[in-house]
Amino acid sequence: MDKMIHMSLNTLDIALRKQAVSAQNLANANVTGFRRDVYDSFGSAFLEAENQMDSRAFAITTGSGAFDSQQGRLTSTGQATDLAIDGEGYFASQRNGLEPSLTRRGDMSVSSDGFLINGIGAKILSETLQPIEVPPFRKIIVAENGNLLIEPLNGEPGVNQLIGSIGLVSGEGLDLRKTEDGEIRNADGSPLEADQNVKVKQGFIEASNVSSVEELVASMSYQRSYELNLKLIKIASQLDEGTASLLKLPNG
Repeated sequence: MDKMIHMSLNTLDIALRKQAVSAQNLANANVTGFRRDVYDSFGSAFLEAENQMDSRAFAITTGSGAFDSQQGRLTSTGQATDLAIDGEGYFASQRNGLEPSLTRRGDMSVSSDGFLINGIGAKILSETLQPIEVPPFRKIIVAENGNLLIEPLNGEPGVNQLIGSIGLVSGEGLDLRKTEDGEIRNADGSPLEADQNVKVKQGFIEASNVSSVEELVASMSYQRSYELNLKLIKIASQLDEGTASLLKLPNG
């Protein structure tokens, strides 16, 4: 019974962890450019005791920061400041007080202090990983390679000015993970390097790559697994009590 209980408790723990990840994904199903979290870090642990064999092995799962890089649905908005990456790749961004990171979120705008930011207020970085300052403009154009041009507000109509290039990272060959702050960075902590081998589409927004239906089905499966193993623990407890009662000596 001891093995049965320990195995069920281990399965309960895994089911709860997976359910938490599924809930996180569902909560972000409508967040622009969100990348679905994946719980894929598994290992084994052995229950050790003195002068005994390691007869009990348990699965261990830990948050690895893995995520699904599959592209979400692209939707045309017609907004000049809405950008999406077509295919693999990321925008370079930086939230206040944090290290530079990667994002697929392209609902951009110009902040009150003149910097290009996305929907959560993170500054979009240039190919040199510096915040992009945008002068007042009548029109803004973003080329497929990330070049950023404007028609200055006080300039001659029809004359465009190159003000920089949006920092892009293809991600090819990189081991990317979500860190504790939820941002995407190199797993080994190395700094980001822009490579610009990414295709940008102006006037489009990328949706989250979370499938609400799949996550709901998975969540129900985790819940059933939890309930089943909870029943197994109760059955093991009842069997243990029954065995113990059989071993009791009869009263004289």
